[in-house]
Amino acid sequence: MHQDQQVSPPSTPAAPASDGLFIKRCASCATLLAPLTETCTSCRGTELGAVLSSGAGAIVSWQPAAPAPHSGQTPGAVAIVKLDDGPRIYTWIEGEVPTPPDLPVRVRFRPTRDGERSPLFVVISTAPTAATTAGAA
Repeated sequence: MHQDQQVSPPSTPAAPASDGLFIKRCASCATLLAPLTETCTSCRGTELGAVLSSGAGAIVSWQPAAPAPHSGQTPGAVAIVKLDDGPRIYTWIEGEVPTPPDLPVRVRFRPTRDGERSPLFVVISTAPTAATTAGAA
């Protein structure tokens, strides 16, 4: 495939991500890669298609975010998230990151000023619900 050829959605990174987070898959070796990758880290292939990610993962590393000038809400931290699908991505974490950050995270999308959607991740609480604890008594 030549660079100037178009690919039908949703196999193109420009496809609307309304239903989730798209990552890349190498056409040569099927390695899953971060969304902005241009060359396969496994085989050096350059034919990369877009595939839908599960949107779930875990925080590998994080740092509190500094407030951005002239912005609305600031995410709680910048982070590296290892997706359950395999690749690691640089992203924002919304809200407070627990210590240690061993709880799972899931992608959410926030609208941007230009009408696009920006991915960020939120920590998924695995605390037992009232119904679960009531049954254990």
